Amino acid sequence: MPPQAPAAQEYARFVLVVILLFFLSSSSDNGPPPGFAGSPRDYAAAKVARQRRNLDVLNTTQWEDFAPRAADEPRFLNLTGFRAEDDLLWDRLGAFRERAALFTDEAGGKWRLDRETQLRAGVLGEVYENVTGIVVGRWVRYTGDLEGGEERHRRYNLSQVTPEVEWSGNEELWDRNITGTEGKLMLRVDERDVEAVDVEGLSLGSGWVREVAATMTIQDESSSGDGWDMRIHGVHWPRQGVMLMTTTSDKFAGLFGLPHLTMDMNHFTSSKMLLNKTLEKTVEKMEKAYWTEVNNPWSSSSDGQGDSALSTPHCEYVVYVQVYPLDLGLALNDDYMDTASIVQQIEQELRFPNGAPTPPAPKMRMSTVIFSPDCGFMLESKGPPAFPSEDGDHLVGRKQEVFLHQVQSWLLVYAAVIFGQVLLLKMQSKEASTPSTVGRISIYTIAMMLMADALLFSSLSLLSATAPNIFPSALLASFAALMSVALGVRFITAVYNVQEPERRERLRVQLAAQAANTPQPSPAPTPSSAPIITAAGADTAPPPGTASAPTAQATANNTPIIIPSDQDIDAEIAEVANAASAVPRPTLPTTNQGATTPTQQVPRASNFGAVYVQFVLALTFILFVSLSALSWPVTFRTFYIHFLSVAYLSFWVPQIRRNIIRNCRKALLWKFIIGQSILRLLPFAYFYLREENVLFSEPDWKAFTALAGWVWIQIWVLAAQEILGPRWGIPKGWTEEGWDYHPILREDNVEAGGLPIGLVRAPGSPTLERVRTGDEGKKSDGPARNIRTVDCAICMQVLEVPVVAAGTDASAAGGVVGMLGRRLYMVTPCRHVFHSACLEGWMRFRLQCPICRENLPPL
Repeated sequence: MPPQAPAAQEYARFVLVVILLFFLSSSSDNGPPPGFAGSPRDYAAAKVARQRRNLDVLNTTQWEDFAPRAADEPRFLNLTGFRAEDDLLWDRLGAFRERAALFTDEAGGKWRLDRETQLRAGVLGEVYENVTGIVVGRWVRYTGDLEGGEERHRRYNLSQVTPEVEWSGNEELWDRNITGTEGKLMLRVDERDVEAVDVEGLSLGSGWVREVAATMTIQDESSSGDGWDMRIHGVHWPRQGVMLMTTTSDKFAGLFGLPHLTMDMNHFTSSKMLLNKTLEKTVEKMEKAYWTEVNNPWSSSSDGQGDSALSTPHCEYVVYVQVYPLDLGLALNDDYMDTASIVQQIEQELRFPNGAPTPPAPKMRMSTVIFSPDCGFMLESKGPPAFPSEDGDHLVGRKQEVFLHQVQSWLLVYAAVIFGQVLLLKMQSKEASTPSTVGRISIYTIAMMLMADALLFSSLSLLSATAPNIFPSALLASFAALMSVALGVRFITAVYNVQEPERRERLRVQLAAQAANTPQPSPAPTPSSAPIITAAGADTAPPPGTASAPTAQATANNTPIIIPSDQDIDAEIAEVANAASAVPRPTLPTTNQGATTPTQQVPRASNFGAVYVQFVLALTFILFVSLSALSWPVTFRTFYIHFLSVAYLSFWVPQIRRNIIRNCRKALLWKFIIGQSILRLLPFAYFYLREENVLFSEPDWKAFTALAGWVWIQIWVLAAQEILGPRWGIPKGWTEEGWDYHPILREDNVEAGGLPIGLVRAPGSPTLERVRTGDEGKKSDGPARNIRTVDCAICMQVLEVPVVAAGTDASAAGGVVGMLGRRLYMVTPCRHVFHSACLEGWMRFRLQCPICRENLPPL
């Protein structure tokens, strides 16, 4: 029957779902809130007007106009979050500045080293002018300025603070509220295409001030996924290595009040000059485009989509960052070039590489103090002087150019690892080139490797399409993964096709068992004989099943009798009669035979396309669950990663199970087993053991030891199956009895046909027993001394077979030495004996006995 096309209603339903998803993904949430009385254009104009008023306040204020802790009279600004009625916890601003000054002094102490000390320590009084890069470290909660060490919490009336904004969710449960005492901190600084202002005449030393942006990730016990991500904007003084950044939202005009949070008047003046220039340009762009759509250009959302109309309340942040001077790790002298020019040349070579002989780019080191004026907590990076360097060294990382170079290098290394996997798979597929060898391999072992390679290929393809900086390396790695997937699909298809008869046989057995358990309908009763009236009288018709079957006596009477040569006519007649009664004659088929005899349906061959669809669905499910796991709490996500790792690294378990079922000692090359195990453990070793990995995951050598030990155990089980037998250690009742190609041969089994053909000594025939070379004159007192010889039909060479003498204990033959001796010969079910190497080589191409062509059980 030809396949029918789906109904038009199904297509309409699919199109409706696609349109709905497109509408949900493309719809903007920056429109007016439900309570706003006006058009979207009016709402956008009101937002732009607020930004213009904030900029006017910044232009008209002076240093110390914002002094919430002034002794004479507290002074506030007419900015959201900086007003007195907003009631933010600005009483900790002084402690924030003190901790920031302490970190600056700790870093500046290295700058004050004299020239001789600098030459000995290799420490330069220079910092990176462009700090675009990533630094990571640990943070701790600071409560040293609080009485009793307890923080005060306030409940804000957001409808009073920002009456023009509609807030969503519970105003008491704010996002980004850090409640833990310690955690992980990551800072990704971005200084590309930024505005700068020269401040040469402001007594700040030679240099300038420019804008800066960063993405900060804070993780603690209360956060989910990698922690709270937020975007912060601010000002960077490159020569001093100081950065001051803040979040900006509808309830906190942080960027407009940032100059009032600086340390001194010089920093206030320089930051005000820069912000007047940059904020003016941004507000003018907003005023020109407010009739279309206006987003917050300084939004703290990490995805860059801006604040929505129904904003979720979250904690605001003020971040102070101090960049530490560079440690080039070399001994300088007076004849060497100026330190400032070294740093400039390093940065120039990193941004525009041309092969200049420069020292290796040193790591970036930063310290930070984080203050939340509305939530009232203060955090700082873990390191000196409060903590020893062994416990923490503040934030350490690499510049973006160095980090991208490391990513490219590791991608190339990983591409080489994948290419090694491809070579091993090619070697194994070439070795398993016959149905006999392919049938030994577990399809699930190859499928698990193939699924991991497919996930890797999809991830690397997405990476190469979205990250232009590492496009060549990611493309090469994805191409290597594609080669592995293509070769794996080809190999797994061959394994599936060869093992199709096994699946059909299992299905046939299942159907037969189901048919045997199904109650059969009772046969129809035999109709009684009906009288037939003829001219000769009344007669009775025989039953339908017996009308066409002649009796044995009638058959015997109709059979001609041939007189034998011995004239024994009575014996010939009796033989014919017995044969007629013993062999039934075929009868004509009856009409109701099909109604009473059930027919067994022949299993159809399964299609690999259905298996391929299941494989793709499982792959998609794992991919979506893994993406969802990024937002899970750390505990659940760690458990999921460990579970997925253990499940993936269990790829030898299906092969062990198949060896037990098929009674197969060896199915895969040891090069393939050892090579795949090592190559597939290398990525885990990188992420579990290396501290500075590209994903910034914390090292866990205990977890890696457990994973490597699990793979090592599987390899040892495979080795034990090859040496001790595939069912070694398995109770006999758990599996079906399999044929043992290496049995213990005993003379007691002659009557039972246990000895192979050619080893049985006929009475009066010359003995086949011989003595080993060097044992002449010694008495044969053990079962291993009874050696018989026979010619191997494959190699035509002499085969020595140990046979246990009759009445002798065979315990010695069952030991380790006897077991290794039995590995030299193989006995087939048809009682033929061959060299093990000869028969194994023969069975690679044909599962038939070389002598009698009897089918042989697989190895």
